[in-house]
Amino acid sequence: MPKRSDSRWVDWLVIGLVVWLILFPVVVVFLYAFATKWFPSHWWWPQEFGINWFRKILTSNNIVTAMLNSYLIAAVVTLATIGVTFPAAYVFGARTQGNNGSFIQLVEGFSNIPLAFPTITVGIGLLPFYAKIGLLSSFPGVVLAHMIMAVPYALRAMVSSFLMVPPEYEEAARNLGASRALILRKIYLPLVWPGMMAGGIFAFSWSLNEFVLILLLGYPNIETIPVQVYQFVGGYYLHPQQAAALGLFLLVPTLALMFLVERTVKSSAVVPAGA
Repeated sequence: MPKRSDSRWVDWLVIGLVVWLILFPVVVVFLYAFATKWFPSHWWWPQEFGINWFRKILTSNNIVTAMLNSYLIAAVVTLATIGVTFPAAYVFGARTQGNNGSFIQLVEGFSNIPLAFPTITVGIGLLPFYAKIGLLSSFPGVVLAHMIMAVPYALRAMVSSFLMVPPEYEEAARNLGASRALILRKIYLPLVWPGMMAGGIFAFSWSLNEFVLILLLGYPNIETIPVQVYQFVGGYYLHPQQAAALGLFLLVPTLALMFLVERTVKSSAVVPAGA
C-alpha cells in the first residue's frame, strides 16, 4: 500500500503540471508584450521592460479601428443574442413541464448542433449565401454569423437559470391575472439575471476572440483584433512583440469576463417555493 506522502507528492505533481500548461502561454504573452530588450544569449528572460509596443500599435489607425470593431461587434452580438435567447430560454426552461416538454427538449438539443461543427465549416457554408444576398464584408453579416455560434452558449446558460425557478411562482402569478409579459418582467427577470449575464458574457467573449468567420465573411472591409494579430505573425514576417501586446486586448477582457462568469454562476441560486 503506497504511503500517504507519496500519494500527496503525485497529486501536487499533477496539479503543478496542469497549472503550468495553463499559465505558461499567458506568462509568455505578457513577457513579449512588455519586453523591450531581449538578448538571444539570455533568451529565457528579457533585460528591459516597457510599454513601447503598446505605443506603437496604438498609433496605427488600422489597429485602433480593428479594436473598435472588435468591441462594437461583440457588444451588438451580446445584446442581440440575449434578446433572442431570453424568450427561447423561457420556453425551453420554464415550459418544459408541459405536454410539449419532450419536443422542446429535442429542439433545445438541436440548437446545440452548431457547437459540433468547426467554425471554418460554418464560414464556408455561409460564404456563397452571403455573396448572393449582399451580406459579405458587412457589419450585419458579421453579427449574424457570430450569433450562430454565440446563441447555443448563451442559451445553455439561460435555460439552466429558468429551470431553477419553481413553476409555482408562475402559476401563482397567473391565478392573480398576470400576463406572460408581466410574469417575464416581474418574476423571471429578477431571478434569472445571473444566468442571463453569464450567457451574455459567453457571447461577448466568443465574439471578441473569433477569427475565422471575420476572415471569411468580413475581411477586408471589417478587421478585428484577431485579424490584426494574425497579420503580425503570418506570411513571411514575424512580430511576436506587437502581436503579444495586441493580444492582451483580447486576453485581459476574456480573463476578467471568465472571472465574472464564475462569480455570477455561483450566486445564481433560486430560493425554492415554500422556503
